[in-house]
Amino acid sequence: MKSLLPALAASLFSCCSWAALGGAPANLGAHAGPERSSTASTGITTYTVLQKQLDSGTTVHEFVDASGTVFAVSWSGPFLPDLKEILGDHFDAMLAQAAKGQRGQRSQLTLRRSDVVIVTAGHMGALEGRAWLPAKLPAGFDPNNAKWPQ
Repeated sequence: MKSLLPALAASLFSCCSWAALGGAPANLGAHAGPERSSTASTGITTYTVLQKQLDSGTTVHEFVDASGTVFAVSWSGPFLPDLKEILGDHFDAMLAQAAKGQRGQRSQLTLRRSDVVIVTAGHMGALEGRAWLPAKLPAGFDPNNAKWPQ
């Protein structure tokens, strides 16, 4: 199976613009359908989940804390969203991890650092991933047990 590196590099040339992980939610404009918003709770803290359906068929969720900061993102669909825009400063670290050549039946990449965690997997036509900032997670939000929207 081919590495995710070509697909990740291709995401650089996406036409859509997102706020970076750790920033404010983004406005995709003409490249996505209407944004949907829902409120979720950890039982301790409430946060907002913004959903965008891209023209490519990929769905992106932004998890936003009470101060308006995106603390996590997830994506699922036939094409990668613009990961450079979504991941911001963390994109280069993900590319470096991808260059190490993790391979398997399904292309997969996992980056676990103290400042960011990125997990992405899939194959052509069915890609998914999620990323979060451990230091920004709301009280009670456990990304390992979270029900990530698909």
